[in-house]
Amino acid sequence: MTHLHVLSVSSNMVRLIVIVCLVPLVSTATLADQQNTDDLDQDTVYRLDLFTESLKPTLKKDLKNGAVYFRYSSLSGHHVWSRFSEEKFEFAMGPGSVQPAWKFDIREGRDDQLRLLENRSPELYKRLMVQGSRPMIKLLDNGHWELDTASNEGRVFDLESGERWEWHGGRQIRVVHAGGIHWKYHDRNYQPAYNVMVAW
Repeated sequence: MTHLHVLSVSSNMVRLIVIVCLVPLVSTATLADQQNTDDLDQDTVYRLDLFTESLKPTLKKDLKNGAVYFRYSSLSGHHVWSRFSEEKFEFAMGPGSVQPAWKFDIREGRDDQLRLLENRSPELYKRLMVQGSRPMIKLLDNGHWELDTASNEGRVFDLESGERWEWHGGRQIRVVHAGGIHWKYHDRNYQPAYNVMVAW
């Protein structure tokens, strides 16, 4: 019976469960922390390696469309998490951004993922085998990702543009407020950022 459940779980499902278990375990500053990246090369794009819990350099030819990577942003002056799309990067994800866990470029094979998941989080492994799941992970103020049980769709706060985006039914929607499209992040909340126009 258990083997039948294992066979019915898709490889994408396993990938996102594995990353949800491992992302919170990545705790050293140079691994996945946006606030302390002095040792990282500015010309290199990194992916999260689940087995070593570190950032691995990734060749541009190996970047996967739609996947999330850690890259240097000359506009913001530091490394940021961004989504690769059609030969360019989208967004400089800020705190509160939420992404499906399967959006990370996971290279490990399905059997290795299942074995790793079972060793790291037996309870989550059991839940995956019985119920299935589609976890989302949230970027915290300290640059680390953690499981976000409250979300079922992605959202992004773009540090560079000040804009917010949400996905509803697969559609990307801009989040607006009465004064415009720009936001700021303060005390773990988004607040409208108003542009003050002075006319004489």
